[in-house]
Amino acid sequence: MVVDFAHHPSQATSGLKAEIEKRFVMKTMIGLMIALGLALVTTHFCAAQAGAPTDLQWISVKDQRLQWLNVADWEPRGDGLQPVRVAKVWRDKWPARTAGRAQSAAGVTVRFRTDSKKLVLRVTFIEAPETPATPEVTWERSRPSYFDLYRSGKYAASVAAATKFTQQDVAIYDDPGLSGEAAIEVLFPFYYRNAEVIVHGIGIEPAAKLQRVEADSRPRVLFHGDSITHGHGATSPRETYVWQACEKAGCISLNYGFGGTAWADNIVAQTIASRSDWDMLVIALGTNSFGGLDSTGKPETAAQYADKYNAFLATIREHAPAKPILAMTPILNRSDIKPEKNKNGEIPQAYRDAITRVIRQRQSSDRNLHLLDGLQLINDRIYLWVTDVVHPNDAGMQRMADGVAAALKPLLAGLP
Repeated sequence: MVVDFAHHPSQATSGLKAEIEKRFVMKTMIGLMIALGLALVTTHFCAAQAGAPTDLQWISVKDQRLQWLNVADWEPRGDGLQPVRVAKVWRDKWPARTAGRAQSAAGVTVRFRTDSKKLVLRVTFIEAPETPATPEVTWERSRPSYFDLYRSGKYAASVAAATKFTQQDVAIYDDPGLSGEAAIEVLFPFYYRNAEVIVHGIGIEPAAKLQRVEADSRPRVLFHGDSITHGHGATSPRETYVWQACEKAGCISLNYGFGGTAWADNIVAQTIASRSDWDMLVIALGTNSFGGLDSTGKPETAAQYADKYNAFLATIREHAPAKPILAMTPILNRSDIKPEKNKNGEIPQAYRDAITRVIRQRQSSDRNLHLLDGLQLINDRIYLWVTDVVHPNDAGMQRMADGVAAALKPLLAGLP
């Protein structure tokens, strides 16, 4: 509003007052709005600050105070490192599918001692699409990847990471009530379709202590097999039969399970033979050979498989002539429930029988070679996963663990 005081003198005083009052009201309203806005922003900021995680000291995965289990190498991935169970120099010689599975974190474990009341893992899961995209595969891939926490040797919690393939901070624990130092052990996700992981760092409180844990003198058992050994079907890493068996038998497990593979390829035997970090070997092969094909897709009869299995053992024995080996035949499979012959006209039992014959023949001159009948562990579909009737469910994994642990105990007791 503009008032022309020269032409309207009679309205000068009243008009001026009205204009002043109007501007005062407008300024007052603007001031109130600004004040309210600042108050809201301040309130939001304070609330965000109150709920935000505290600053952490970030530890590199290669820090010498950390003890890693089942990691052959750390491979650079952007600003992080990926733990792999088989070094690239060996993977490059392996069948492609087996080599791919060797990059998942099955059995990968970190151990250290700290008094931190908070532990965060900064990770990125690597997407590894599966084909075909069946409803079963889609459902399997949607399952969260769990980290398992042990504190002072006792299981404490399972923590699910978000099912996404971008960087995330996974709070393993955040408990102000904790006091004193404790030995911490974290098992990484095992599941081969959601468990290739890049580690960017391990976060603990700024003033927290970090120390290397005492050496673990328990014997180390290397488990080699297919997806059943890998852990497919279990909910969390501590529920695989591999981990449970060693918990029950008093040993350290090294997981060399590779889903969808384990065809007794000799190059894998050579890799196992090159390792000196195991005291005993468990091999659980045969299931993925039921179809009558080898790792290249060529036909393979049970008799041919027996020759290959025998060569597999011979390669290992050249480098480890006296270490105990427990050979396990395949557990119940859907192909047993609805008997179907493969392209070679053979049923699954033919491959079990082939393994058994090889073991029995070699036992005549190898007193440290032992046989475990897989059908004695699982011979009822109630212990198998409903989606495929191949992999053990959690109850099946426990049943397998009980049987394997019972077989391991006397063998471990006889170690030098």
